[in-house]
Amino acid sequence: MQLLRPATRGSPASSEAPMNTTPVSRARFLAVLLAALMVAALMAIAPPVAEAAVKKPLDIVKIHYDPAGKDHSKNSHYKKEFIQVKNIGKKTLTLTGYTIRDNGPQKFTFSKGTKLKPGKTLTIRSGKAKNTSTTLYWNKSSYIWNNTGDTARLYSNKGKLLESCKYKGGVHKKATKTSVRTTKTTAYC
Repeated sequence: MQLLRPATRGSPASSEAPMNTTPVSRARFLAVLLAALMVAALMAIAPPVAEAAVKKPLDIVKIHYDPAGKDHSKNSHYKKEFIQVKNIGKKTLTLTGYTIRDNGPQKFTFSKGTKLKPGKTLTIRSGKAKNTSTTLYWNKSSYIWNNTGDTARLYSNKGKLLESCKYKGGVHKKATKTSVRTTKTTAYC
């Protein structure tokens, strides 16, 4: 006959089953506890998927960085070089204050009242000329995009980086983690 001990603080009551404390059960408990802590830590560090996605209403489509022919220091040649952006959203965008930058000091700022309808593309050419509804000009007396490689960065009117498009000069048929697909003359972002 087994004697029943009275319940004391911190010990199981006489009617409760005794706690199994074998080394194997402790190891399982610790493994489960460790896994739960790791999941909790990852959830605290990583944002939810919906927050992680960057909403960018404007997308860099391509950069024509090396037009055919020799690079002459003439406005007619500068204007053959361009970058294209596309409204990938569902609403007309007012691009006032949006900017495009290269790896150097070059900066293009969309002028007040510039609008782009959903699904439409806007071309920004190097060189000087009169702007139209589909083509804007950098208004510089120089080429903007380097033939040997460059990076185009697109910023919102609040200075938030929306996209970065890095390319290497020459033909690269496949995109990599660091640069986009290119032909001899054009980068496809």
